[in-house]
Amino acid sequence: SNILYADATGSISFFHYDINKKDSSKDAYATALGGSLKYTTDSFNNLFASVAFHNSTPILENKNKNLTSLFNKEKDADALTVISESFLAYKTKNTILKVGNFLLNTPLMNKSSARIVPWSYQGASLVIKNIFKSSIQLSFVNKIRNFASDKYTKQSVTGGIDDGIAMIGFKHHPIEPLDVHLYYYRAPSLYDSSFFQIDYKDNFINDKLLFCVGFQNIKTYDEMDVDLIGLRTGIFTDNLDITLNYTKNDGIDKADGYGGLSKIYTASMISNGRGENKAEAVMLKANIELELIKKQSSELSFWLADIDSKSSEYKSYYTHFRHNTNNFTTFYLRYEYQDFKDNDKDAHYLRFITTYLF
Repeated sequence: SNILYADATGSISFFHYDINKKDSSKDAYATALGGSLKYTTDSFNNLFASVAFHNSTPILENKNKNLTSLFNKEKDADALTVISESFLAYKTKNTILKVGNFLLNTPLMNKSSARIVPWSYQGASLVIKNIFKSSIQLSFVNKIRNFASDKYTKQSVTGGIDDGIAMIGFKHHPIEPLDVHLYYYRAPSLYDSSFFQIDYKDNFINDKLLFCVGFQNIKTYDEMDVDLIGLRTGIFTDNLDITLNYTKNDGIDKADGYGGLSKIYTASMISNGRGENKAEAVMLKANIELELIKKQSSELSFWLADIDSKSSEYKSYYTHFRHNTNNFTTFYLRYEYQDFKDNDKDAHYLRFITTYLF
């Protein structure tokens, strides 16, 4: 192997975002053209390096484009170009260690698919696979870069992370139908979080069915007042997924997680049950797999959320349609309506995204 050889991948994305509110001064719309380019070297003595760039550039007419978070918030919503990954890695058959800037895919720290530019993290991450049908992930994050910035800072979604964030993830496959997922986050400057889910796969009336049960807990460690629990149950057939989710936060401060689109059970792209002032939420999700065109896949989703806290009460209606023409091109249309008890806060959110991979 020659470390000078590189594998290159990339994407081109078109993203339109429209926000419509009762107060027209808060309306916003913008269109972005951008994408990504990633280079990964061949390995040399089990070592390799990788660097990735993401860009989101405003095009066409816009209004209050800074409110869409599609661009660089620190430069008057101008074009955003970032080094989203730049790490050195050591890899063996079952182990990979990354040091530098990288993407993560965990419940409360992830890259998020909500914008063209992802969230990324600075620190170290170790993944060990195939240990008694289990895999373990150990990560320490020192700084975070959000999807509307080109700088890595000590700031998470919720607040400062002066002491960093340590995480352990554990996935176990004890027997054929059972998968266990466990994550624990230690963030002394904010709060600790745990995530536990069991997925059970079986055959039911000649159809493949998956049943899942999940539990989440986010607990105050330092000065914040967060005490959130989440429960989830669902069944999944070949063409239909249905889940019922519940969260309750007995604290005053909201639990937005650490980075990316936090996978709180009652969170959609906009609405969430992780809010402040003792928020409580119930969310029903239905996802339908379709084949509208032969050898092309489509997905239609409907979510209904009822969210109540001491500061606000509203229902949220969410739907999205995703169509994959092949392994390289995706079209995505997403709409969400927030219906507040106080009608002055009602809001509509519409996004259209198309992505080509190469």
